[in-house]
Amino acid sequence: MKFQQLATTTALLAAVFGLTACVSAEDEPSKPSESFAEHMHGHLDQISAVKAAVIAGDLDAVREPAKWLAEHEQPAGMPSAWAPYVNSMRMQARVAVSATDLDTVAGAVSEMARSCGDCHQASGFAVAFGFDQRPPADVQNVTTQMQRHLWAADRMWDGLIGPSDKAWEWGTEMLSEVTLTSAQVTSEPAKEQQVDGLVQAIREVGNQGSTAPAGESRSAVYGRFLSLCANCHSLTGGGPAG
Repeated sequence: MKFQQLATTTALLAAVFGLTACVSAEDEPSKPSESFAEHMHGHLDQISAVKAAVIAGDLDAVREPAKWLAEHEQPAGMPSAWAPYVNSMRMQARVAVSATDLDTVAGAVSEMARSCGDCHQASGFAVAFGFDQRPPADVQNVTTQMQRHLWAADRMWDGLIGPSDKAWEWGTEMLSEVTLTSAQVTSEPAKEQQVDGLVQAIREVGNQGSTAPAGESRSAVYGRFLSLCANCHSLTGGGPAG
C-alpha cells in the first residue's frame, strides 16, 4: 500500500507537529506542586497516545494508555474543582479500554480532550501552543497532502485541549481543502471507490467543523474525523506508525 511508505515520515511529523502546551495561571492559595503539574502533562501524553493509535487504525495500541488513564491514582494536591473533569476523562478512558471498535475509541478520546479544555477554561488557565508552519497547499503529492491531514488533525486537537477557537479554525479550514485521490492512496482498484468516499467525507467534516460551536459539537466533529482516519488507514493498511 502507498500509505505504508509514509509510516516513518508521519511518525516523525507527529513529533514535530505534536501539541506543545504551556499552562500558566494566577497564583492561588493552594498552588499545585511541580510533581502534580508533571503528572497532568502525563495525562496529555497518554491521551495523545490513544489518539495516535486511533489515527493509525490500531485498536490494540489503545489499551495500555487508556488503562493508565482509567486506573492510575491522582497525586496529592489536585484542586477539588478539577475533580469533575478528571472523572469525566477517566470515564471515557474506561470506554476506550473496553471498546471493540475504533469508532467508539475515536468518540471517547475526543471527549477526553474536551474534558481537558473544559477544565482549562473553568480554571482560568491560559494555554499556548507551538507548532511548525503549514505544509504547502500547492504541492499535490501524497506525502504533502498527508502532512496537511496531520497538521489539520493536530490543530483541531489543540482547539479542543486549549480550548482555542483560532487553532480549531485553522485545522478545519485546512481539512476542508485537502486534496487526495484514491490512486494516490491505494494501488488496489477494488478499494478506490471506498477511499474516494472516505476522503470526501473528511473534507465534509472540515466544512461542518468550521461552523461547529465550541464544546460538545466540536468533540463530536473531531470524533468523526478520527473515525474516518482509522477506517481509511485500516482499509489501505497505512497511516502513521505509533
